[in-house]
Amino acid sequence: MATKTSKEIRNGSRFMVLRSVYVRGTVTRAQISADAGLSPATVTTLVGELVAEGVLREAGQVSSQGGRPTVTFQADPDRGALLAVDVAETYIRVDLFDVSLARLDVERVELATGTPSIATVAEQIRECSRRLLARHRELDGRVLGAGVSLPGQVDPERGVDVFAPNWGWHDVPLLQPLEQALTVPVRIDNPLMALATGELWFGAGRRFRQFVAVNLGTGVGAGIIVDGQLLRGPGNSAGEWGHTTLVWDGRACRCGRTGCVEAYVGVEGFRTTLGEISPGHDLLDVTHHRDFMERLMRAEAAGDEAAQSALLRTGDYLAAGIGNLVNLLNPEHVSVLGWITRYTGAELHDRVRERIAQECLPGPSRTVSIGFTEADGEGVGLGMAVLALEAFLERVGLPSSSSSQTTPSPREAADTADGWVIPRPGATD
Repeated sequence: MATKTSKEIRNGSRFMVLRSVYVRGTVTRAQISADAGLSPATVTTLVGELVAEGVLREAGQVSSQGGRPTVTFQADPDRGALLAVDVAETYIRVDLFDVSLARLDVERVELATGTPSIATVAEQIRECSRRLLARHRELDGRVLGAGVSLPGQVDPERGVDVFAPNWGWHDVPLLQPLEQALTVPVRIDNPLMALATGELWFGAGRRFRQFVAVNLGTGVGAGIIVDGQLLRGPGNSAGEWGHTTLVWDGRACRCGRTGCVEAYVGVEGFRTTLGEISPGHDLLDVTHHRDFMERLMRAEAAGDEAAQSALLRTGDYLAAGIGNLVNLLNPEHVSVLGWITRYTGAELHDRVRERIAQECLPGPSRTVSIGFTEADGEGVGLGMAVLALEAFLERVGLPSSSSSQTTPSPREAADTADGWVIPRPGATD
C-alpha cells in the first residue's frame, strides 16, 4: 500500500474533525481530539480553518475546572444550503439540507416506465428543484452545491454514467446537463456509494471501522468500509456484490450475465421467486416496484402461502449472499439498507439472522453483527448531501478524504476557475 502524503493525511484528519462535529452536534476541541485521535494543536488548526470558511461557528462556552471557559463549536446552518438528488429507476427525489446537514424540505416525482435520456432526467430534476427552492426564497444564491445519485456504475472523476443496464446507458455524459439544470456545482455518484457514505458518517461508522453496507432495492450492492474509509476502487465500482454469482447458470440478470445476487434479492428477484412458487399469482402483474413490494408484504401478512414462501426463500438467498461477504471480508458489522427493508419488515430480518450462521465460516459468523435500517429514500439523500459538502470544501481548498478523491479532478479544477467558488460570508473581492 502506498504511503500517504502529508496532504492526504491532513485531508483525512479534517474528515475526522468534521465527522466528530456532525455526530455530536455541539463539540469542544478536546472532544474532537478524543474522537479523532488527533493532537490538540492539529485540532485547533483544522477547526480554525473550518471556522474561517464559515462551515463551523462558535456555539458558546462551557465552564471548566478552575480555568478559562471552554469554547464549543457546531456546523453553521447559515453558511448556505445543499441539494441532494436521488435519481432511481422509478422516481426522482430532491432533498434540501443546510450546512449542518439538517433536512429542510423535500420534493419528489415519479418517473414513467421506459428508457429516459439524460436530458429528460435533467429536466425533471430542474422542475423538482425549482419547486423546492421556490418555497425557500431566503436561500436565493446561497446553494453551495448539489450531490446527484444516478443508477448504475457512475464515474465521478469523468462525470459519466458508465453503465446503467435498466436504462441501456453506456458512458453517458452527465455533468453538463445536470449543472445546467441545477445552476450550481454538481457532484455525481451512485446510490450505493451515497448510502455507504451516509452510514459511514451517521450510522454504523460511529461504532465500527470495518463494516459492509448492503443496499437492497431495484439494484443491489455492498459499500465496503475498511479502516473507516469507503473502498471505491480505481473505477468507482468496488462493491458490485449484486453482480457476483450466487447460482451458477441461474436466472438471467439485467447486467447480461446469469445467476447474479441481484437476480435473487432485488425487486425482480422477489417477483421471479413468487412466479416460480405460484406461476399464476395476481401480484405478478403489478409492474411498479414499490407497489409490488407493498402488496407482496400485505399478502404475506394476510396468510398468502405463496407470498410467505417467496419471502422466506428470498431470505435464504440474501443470507447466502451476505454470508459470502462475511467470509470474504470478515467485517465487524453488516448494515442492510435500502427502501426494500421498509416493506419486508421483521420476517425477512429474522430469516436472514436465522440462516446466516449456516452460510458463514465459524470464525467470522461469531464476530459479525447484522442490522437492518428501515429508512425510505432518506439514506441516499443524506449521503449525497455529505458528498456535496465535501465537494464544496474541496473547491474552497479544504478537501476531506472520507469518500471522494483527495486530488481535484480536471473538471473540478475547471469549475473553480470558472467562478463556481462561493465566497465566505463577509468576504470582499
